[in-house]
Amino acid sequence: MAELHPVLSAEQRAALVRGGTEHFHAGRFFDAHEAWEEIWRSTTPEPRDLFQGLVQLAAAFHHLQVRRRPDVARRVLVRARRRLAALSGDAGGLDLGALLPQLSAWDAWLAAPVGPAPPMPSLSWRDAPQ
Repeated sequence: MAELHPVLSAEQRAALVRGGTEHFHAGRFFDAHEAWEEIWRSTTPEPRDLFQGLVQLAAAFHHLQVRRRPDVARRVLVRARRRLAALSGDAGGLDLGALLPQLSAWDAWLAAPVGPAPPMPSLSWRDAPQ
């Protein structure tokens, strides 16, 4: 059983960020969720809203792609977008300027799924958070 509030080194945090991103891009949304949740539950989760938003993002796509629950996916995606959009500054190195429009496109498509789905969101990091 994992610790409730693990103490993570900078290297462990960076590895979890990279691993979560790799899992997300490969469509392994549950694994991405788990990696980012490890940071979010850690003793140093800052920026906390970033990691909670990423956990919600992964959960949304897990509900959509694996569980086939677009209604749940949209509700969770809305919460993820709201949390990520509220971040200021560099958001721990995540390029929110590129990500948020992608999430808006998914929200619109989930609200009225006509035509092909948008491309999967892509997470771009300037530097992995420390």
